Amino acid sequence: MIALGVLGAFSSMIAFLLGLDAGSSWSMLTGFEEWLVVRLGQGHDLAWPLLVRHLAPGDWTHPLTKQADAAAVIMLHRLLRDFFTLREQPDGLTRIFLDYQSWKVTQDWYQLEAANPAQSS
Repeated sequence: MIALGVLGAFSSMIAFLLGLDAGSSWSMLTGFEEWLVVRLGQGHDLAWPLLVRHLAPGDWTHPLTKQADAAAVIMLHRLLRDFFTLREQPDGLTRIFLDYQSWKVTQDWYQLEAANPAQSS
C-alpha cells in the first residue's frame, strides 16, 4: 500500500505543503495551480487543494469519508510527482505557464470585447 504521507489526512497534507511552500518564500509550488487547471480543463478560480479534490476519484463529499480522504491523498502524491517531474526539466516551468496561457485564451470568459472607438458627433 502507498504510504499516506507524513501526516496522513488530506487536510493535514495540505497544511504541511502550505507550510513548506511558505518556508520557500512561496516558490516550491510555483506553477502547480496553473498545471492543475490545464490538467482538469477548468477551475482557474479555485485554489490548488480544491483542484486536487476535483481530480481525485470519488464524489465530492464534506467531510471526506476515510476512503475519499485516502484517495485524495494518493491523488495528491501522484500529482505532485508528475508536476515536479515536469518542473525539474530545463524548460518545465516555462512550459507549464505557456500551456496555461494557451488554455486560458481559449476560454469564453477570457475573451475581451473589441473596444469601440469613441464616435464624434
